[in-house]
Amino acid sequence: MSLASFSERFKNAKKLKIIILIILAVIVLLFMVREVYYYIVYERTDNAYVEGTIVPILPQISGKVVKVYVDYNQKIKKGDPLIEIEPDDYLAELNVKKFNVNTLTSQRQEIALSLNEAFARLNVVESDLESARAKKVLAQQEYERIKSLYQEDLVSKSKYDQAEATLKIARAQEKSAESHIREIKSTINTLTAKLKTQESLIKKAQQELKIAEINLKRTLILAPRDGRIAKKSVEVGQYVRPGQPLMAIVDENDIWIGANFKETQIEKMRVGQPVKIKVDAYPGKIFKGYVASFQPGTGAVFSLFPPENATGNFVKVVQRIPVRIIIDSPFDPEYPLWPGMSVIPYVDVTVNTGAKLKDVMEKK
Repeated sequence: MSLASFSERFKNAKKLKIIILIILAVIVLLFMVREVYYYIVYERTDNAYVEGTIVPILPQISGKVVKVYVDYNQKIKKGDPLIEIEPDDYLAELNVKKFNVNTLTSQRQEIALSLNEAFARLNVVESDLESARAKKVLAQQEYERIKSLYQEDLVSKSKYDQAEATLKIARAQEKSAESHIREIKSTINTLTAKLKTQESLIKKAQQELKIAEINLKRTLILAPRDGRIAKKSVEVGQYVRPGQPLMAIVDENDIWIGANFKETQIEKMRVGQPVKIKVDAYPGKIFKGYVASFQPGTGAVFSLFPPENATGNFVKVVQRIPVRIIIDSPFDPEYPLWPGMSVIPYVDVTVNTGAKLKDVMEKK
């Protein structure tokens, strides 16, 4: 190799290095400009996660599972059957409650019929009493007339005795009618009280019947909303109890972002500002959203053991405020978002819209 060719190659290599360095410098400069731009325009945090509506499926009755209609991660619609619990015991209980209601209803009808008959008898006896009183008045008048004549020896003793006997009979008939009326009224009062008690028993039995019908319906658990099955932990033959978690439904259309921004970041942040959302699971994919609301308090004050800064030594720690971000982008089956996924939201704080955090808190 000649000295000239070596020198030429050295110069070319030097030029190549310079070009590479220039390219690297341009890349670094562009990256720095981009980062500076994002630093000025956006507030971001990596303490953010996808949140969503997760509906736990819990049985409201106890029993043995006879059928499971869904499988792991299956997509379901509202009203689709999920689990069936053995209904035999609840069906038998329902039949017993129906029989009880029918029996009590028949007894009420018999009591009501007896009460109507008692009122009818009361009307007859009251008429008899009026007749007896009228007869007593006539017998009393006749007796007074005969007695006056008898004292003047104008009528015989037998005539006087007959008038006196007629008066006594009329008085006895009046007393008998009055006694019969009291007896019928007592019966009416008893039957009326018995009817009210029977109606109360029927209402109670009807409520028990309604509960039995509800429990029978609860043997078939239906999906309360659209979504996907998650955390399925029930199989056929398993005995379940009320409140036992069996599975959950995740609504893929009711998803939002829960971002925990530092309190030093929310000065320019407002409700309604647009947000770019990057998801760790999908590099290069950007979702769009907007700031929906701010929690009226830091995350620490709503924790199980909120801080008591008035006790002990105080160390100032920057607090975080949960911010709810609504996703505008429609659900994309190629890039699904599920609760718990890590994201990085970029809030464009240059957009002046909505209300400041303090305004939102004051409204709340």
